[in-house]
Amino acid sequence: MELVAAFLSYALSFLIVISVVITVHELGHYWVGRIFNAAAESFSVGMGNPIFEVKDKRGTRWRVNWLPIGGFVKFVGEIQAPTDKQEAVQGPVGKSYLDLGPFQRMAISLGGPAANFIFAIVVFAAMGMAMGVPKAAQVVAISVDAGTPAEAAGFKPGDQIIEAGGRKIVTADDISRATMLMAGEPVHYRVRRGADELELVATPRQESVTNEGLNVTEKIGRIGLHLENRGLKIYPMNPIEAVSYGVAQTGENIAATVTVLRRLVTGKDGLDKLSGPIGIVKIAGGGTNALMKQDGVTLASFLTQEALWLIQLATILSIGVGFFNLLPIPVLDGGAVVMCVAEALTGREVPEKLQRVALTIGVACLVSFALVISWQDIFRGAPPGSP
Repeated sequence: MELVAAFLSYALSFLIVISVVITVHELGHYWVGRIFNAAAESFSVGMGNPIFEVKDKRGTRWRVNWLPIGGFVKFVGEIQAPTDKQEAVQGPVGKSYLDLGPFQRMAISLGGPAANFIFAIVVFAAMGMAMGVPKAAQVVAISVDAGTPAEAAGFKPGDQIIEAGGRKIVTADDISRATMLMAGEPVHYRVRRGADELELVATPRQESVTNEGLNVTEKIGRIGLHLENRGLKIYPMNPIEAVSYGVAQTGENIAATVTVLRRLVTGKDGLDKLSGPIGIVKIAGGGTNALMKQDGVTLASFLTQEALWLIQLATILSIGVGFFNLLPIPVLDGGAVVMCVAEALTGREVPEKLQRVALTIGVACLVSFALVISWQDIFRGAPPGSP
């Protein structure tokens, strides 16, 4: 029974989340390809041999493969891996990938990340309309820990924080988001103290924090400030406000991803800030496991909470996958965009041999990177109940 529960809480949660994100990404490529009448050989969810396959009237094979990690859409004549052949395949309806112009192929490459971002905007907007958004009349410091960056910066109990890191404060969570990724770097805070407005500067220090519900330990920046949301209310949103909210939330998550990447490149953070498939398994399963341990919860309530948890996780992961694929690395969508730009500038297609060499290097780099991240994920903390 415990094994069944472990499978449901970890493996199944991960499979649902990753399948949604990858399917959204690949559908982005597919539908942009359809705009340019590109012939698609196959649309696959998962890797390896198919366990289910059906062919549509355009000759595209829609497949669910046995290894539930990743996925792809393969256009006729497209080179996605070093072993692919750059040749036309008879059967699928439409143009060969080779017959498309560089800007059309670039648009197809960008279609995947764009779909990930659009998916996030839609989910955030839907949640904003369905659940409303919290807003506090005031976010106030109720205490300041001694010997902390907050005390050194001059924070006082009773200060109302109105801006942090250039972010207008709506709830205390906004202050946390402006602080947690900035360990070792100064953050500007605007506070209202009585009739005066002051600008205080604090440099968060790194602390290890364990999320007991998810059983995940991470290093974040903190300044030692304890906050209270005063006059907190949930405000409903109309469709226009919801879309604006979705765009803003997606933009904030992209900005956070850029911050993490910048700190990795500059050496301010290590690779332990990143999570791979094993880390995602732990997070997805940890949330599900915490929900399963609730007392007095009906099955309907559990399923509702579980669906909400998984869609939230899929949304955040979708943004990460979309951004990661924009990096100019061969095998990723950003690498394909670089190839298209080179062709547009020179007027000549990048030689097939050079494409294969670049893809081989890209695959080697990604596999090595995935192994390093997975090794870190294994020792970052064991699932609940593990030895």
